[in-house]
Amino acid sequence: MAKQIGVAVGIDIGSKFIKVAEVKAGRPPVLTSLGIAPTPEGAVDAGGIINPSAVAAALKKLLAESGISTKQAIFSLAGQNSVVTRILEVPKMNMADLKQHMDWEVQRNIPFADTRVQSAYEVINRPDDDPADQNMDVVLAVAQQDAIDNLIEIADVSGMEPFAIDVEPLAVGRSLLESQNDMRSRNVVVVNVGASVTTIDIFDMGLLVFPRILPTIGGDVFTRAIGDFLAIPDEEAEKLKTQHLEILLNQAAAAPNPFGGSDYGSYDPGGGATIPPADGGYSDPNAAPYNPGAAYEEEPPPYAPITAADSDAPPSPFEEPAPAPSPFDTPAAAPLPAQSTEADMRKQQLFQAVSPLVEELVSELRRSVEYHLGRKADARIDLILLCGGAGLVPNLDQLIQSVTNIPTEFASPLKGLQVNTRRHGPDFVAANAHVFPVAIGMALHPFM
Repeated sequence: MAKQIGVAVGIDIGSKFIKVAEVKAGRPPVLTSLGIAPTPEGAVDAGGIINPSAVAAALKKLLAESGISTKQAIFSLAGQNSVVTRILEVPKMNMADLKQHMDWEVQRNIPFADTRVQSAYEVINRPDDDPADQNMDVVLAVAQQDAIDNLIEIADVSGMEPFAIDVEPLAVGRSLLESQNDMRSRNVVVVNVGASVTTIDIFDMGLLVFPRILPTIGGDVFTRAIGDFLAIPDEEAEKLKTQHLEILLNQAAAAPNPFGGSDYGSYDPGGGATIPPADGGYSDPNAAPYNPGAAYEEEPPPYAPITAADSDAPPSPFEEPAPAPSPFDTPAAAPLPAQSTEADMRKQQLFQAVSPLVEELVSELRRSVEYHLGRKADARIDLILLCGGAGLVPNLDQLIQSVTNIPTEFASPLKGLQVNTRRHGPDFVAANAHVFPVAIGMALHPFM
């Protein structure tokens, strides 16, 4: 780190909203300001920033409205066309050999048409690592140079000084786990449902071990599904989603669980949830499902190649699952009880509209957890945390917990902070905290 600073601003540029958070150094750190504003139309999409000038103008206005004068900023780097984050298992080696090896890995893992990239990596040192283990895990981030240049342009135009550029999974872990003492020793899955994509990040005692992106699930997709189902404009669909959408647990519970409940294991408060693999575990622990649909073909891993001895292993959880009954299937013309109110009818319509998306989210979450737990005999998951603008749908936590048998909660990035915001009162901060894990995590970067 080039220098120590006392106050920093975290900047999260999403496809729908720009979020900023100012944090002051302290024990605990102090959240001094928050701000949120709509992202200019068409300026950012799921792939990254398209119009940096429009974003910079919106950011400059937001910072002024939020009362933030601090210049030291940490920017989030996101977007499927902008950055790739992966966890790689490699043989143990010295730092000089690791650098040479990671240069090779960067070339191997570039999913971008433009090969001008910036990369960074770090060895993951776990307290419980076996000294006799011949391998080690390394987190690798590879970003397009154009994406970096866009953030630097935004910083210049908005009057900010980029202290660092970081990736979203590490920021989320910083705000939801590392800053909270009771979370540091737990194994946690963080599901961040954003406007255009959903991320599933698994942390082992605060260390990122599994990042994954679901590019087909997000709040805007929910909105479009409601709009199509009810034949209404997106603006009206967004309002209905925000005000009335909830998971109808009685409908979900009325149908068979497609995951079979009993084969998933149960949650042990002392040991976490486990899944006994049917045939001894998964065959490819180096599979990289983090960016499904990326425009490149994965090469076989250079270590631990698959041999004939692996033929009895079950298929990867990222293959298409066999069709199974869905707990979300509700006949479109199912009659409502006579006593149902107009509000009940609307809730059922909204649930019918989004149920295939909710089913996909829950299914992909479970497959990710299964894959992670199948990699190591002692792997465990203690908790699932939900966050993001579309992650707080009422009863979503209960549905996920019922399917996975893992305790599931709505996350808050405020638990490890002292809150003393200037422009917004406690009601605003509490009501909107779930959309700020990335911005707050970025602001915590200089202090953790």
